[in-house]
Amino acid sequence: MLFRYSIDMQLIKNVYAQVNIADPGVNPAAKFGTIASFTNIAIPLMMVVAGFFTLSMLLMGAYKYLTSEGNPEKISKAQSTMVYAVIGLFLVVASFIFTKIIGYIFKVDMPL
Repeated sequence: MLFRYSIDMQLIKNVYAQVNIADPGVNPAAKFGTIASFTNIAIPLMMVVAGFFTLSMLLMGAYKYLTSEGNPEKISKAQSTMVYAVIGLFLVVASFIFTKIIGYIFKVDMPL
């Protein structure tokens, strides 16, 4: 029984030895060779998501403002929704600028 186990382990080692984990077709995480390549994909994606989120929050705040019927409490909630959406967009843009500054300081190639 012990002999059979060692033969099975040898077969498994031979199969895994033939897989190239550096190939992006086999391992999708292989295309992120450096932190710079990861940030070049992640940062623009997050900025697009943040843009859509900001647009949706501004539209929701505008809808709340239009349907407030002159109620001061509802108007203030709608205005705060729109203000927070703009502040969130500002934070996203500031984080992008901060990332660019850090890349410049450490001389990381970031083509964005």
